[in-house]
Amino acid sequence: MDENITWHRRELLDKTARNLKKNNFSVFVENDSRAALARVLELVKPHETVAAGGSQTLRELGVMEALSRRGSLIIASKPGMSHEEALKVRRQSLNADVYLASPNAVTMDGKLLFVDKSGNRAAGMMFGPAKAIAVAGINKIVADEQAARRRVEALAGPVNAKRLSLATPCAETGACSDCGSGDRICNIAVTLLKKPSYTEYHVILIPEELGY
Repeated sequence: MDENITWHRRELLDKTARNLKKNNFSVFVENDSRAALARVLELVKPHETVAAGGSQTLRELGVMEALSRRGSLIIASKPGMSHEEALKVRRQSLNADVYLASPNAVTMDGKLLFVDKSGNRAAGMMFGPAKAIAVAGINKIVADEQAARRRVEALAGPVNAKRLSLATPCAETGACSDCGSGDRICNIAVTLLKKPSYTEYHVILIPEELGY
């Protein structure tokens, strides 16, 4: 990568990290995906149970596979489960020791935005699990909360709806129409202004484009 782009990305992440720290989050700015994965494995202790929200970023990093290979107990739904069974597992995941997810956006003034269809991911990243780990690539860094919401409407929402084959207008047009679809992916928006009081909270920032 061009050294000037590398410099610029690092500056953005360093500024974002400073403001996240002011808001009481623990923050790690890693050099690449491999270092980010190693950091997750360091933060999740072998005896801790782990749950995760749906995340393309975590998939690209291979986080859950690496934790499983290490022997960590993963709380997750499995292919072939009924809707009721999968919902039960989602509720159980809120009692995991550690919850992993990637925010939809991270603001340069130190906030995290999570937008959800059902709210299980946002809930897990706020309260329940004693430890939360948020992982984000450079593409999720935005100026402020308003820009974060625009990012979801313009990109993250439509692309994730398409990825999940949801019957929403944005999955057809690529643009948010504030729809009333039952498959709507953005029913809940939660902004973490500061670290939740009773949660050990780590944010891992990566100077690579990951996820949506």
